[in-house]
Amino acid sequence: MALATYTELKASVANYLNRSDLTSIIPDFISLTEGKLNRDLLLRSSVVRAETTTTSGTAYYNLPSDIIQLKNITYDGSSTSRALSYMSIESGSREYGGIGSGTPKAYTSVGDSIKLLPTPDGTYTIGINYYQKLIALSDSNTTNTILEHYPDLYLFGSCFEGSLFLNDTEQSKRFGGIYAKVLQDVTLLEDRSEYSGTVLTMQGT
Repeated sequence: MALATYTELKASVANYLNRSDLTSIIPDFISLTEGKLNRDLLLRSSVVRAETTTTSGTAYYNLPSDIIQLKNITYDGSSTSRALSYMSIESGSREYGGIGSGTPKAYTSVGDSIKLLPTPDGTYTIGINYYQKLIALSDSNTTNTILEHYPDLYLFGSCFEGSLFLNDTEQSKRFGGIYAKVLQDVTLLEDRSEYSGTVLTMQGT
């Protein structure tokens, strides 16, 4: 059976669980799997960039709402671009606490925001490079990067959630073990592609 769209994924989950009475709840299994994938996997292809423009005298700037993990922050000048150094709140206060303002050279994370160090003294372009949350599957969004390249992650993760719902210990161990192995393989492939610059894909299990 093909496994390239949300509808096909739901049908495959029902087939693997050998159940025809779970149509209304299989989307929940898929959503739970997406939650795991957001925690377990950082894809090179999920790195996106957002830009913010500083305001003189303002040090704090919100991070994007769809962020999983921050990759880096850059200062983008008219003729140069450089990564800002990360500093802990304590280190930032010690090094820049006595400096009124200036061109940003570092940053620290404070909740859902970053604090630029020193406080900007003018208008600058700041790039926020981060891992974006997985775009959830739905009837209107029928595919995404993981389903396109690693459909077995979705399938066995959803079957694992389904077997937990059904209180099927044997099947939950089976599907959970397969999901863990596929996740390990995909993580290895993604790590290799990060260094080789080659986009790698994995065949379905």
